[in-house]
Amino acid sequence: MISSQGRHGGFFLIPAGALIGLGLGILVGYMWTGLLIGLGGGFLLVVTDRAAGASSDTDQGSPSTLKTADILLILLGVYIVLSGIAIVIYPTSVWPDIAAGFLLLLGVWFVVRGMTRRGG
Repeated sequence: MISSQGRHGGFFLIPAGALIGLGLGILVGYMWTGLLIGLGGGFLLVVTDRAAGASSDTDQGSPSTLKTADILLILLGVYIVLSGIAIVIYPTSVWPDIAAGFLLLLGVWFVVRGMTRRGG
């Protein structure tokens, strides 16, 4: 993987993924879908790049744990990729339900995370 643990922390992969997805989307006729899939893929690549950098920094390959920021990036990346795919597959009448479900799950996750950090 690309070693990017320096100043930018791998975040250059987000616009790179968006541009690659946009270009591929234009080629296949789904410009905005390609942009979303590439953008979400960029978020996922940031986490992958961080994990690769963390595993090379640790002693004897000890398992690295995911940080809260990495989990949030994974959720955001998966949501954006699935949104891009769903734009092509599902009709627009389903979109309010999909967005509402995601926002509900995200809100519950914030509450649970806040309660566990607070200690109960």
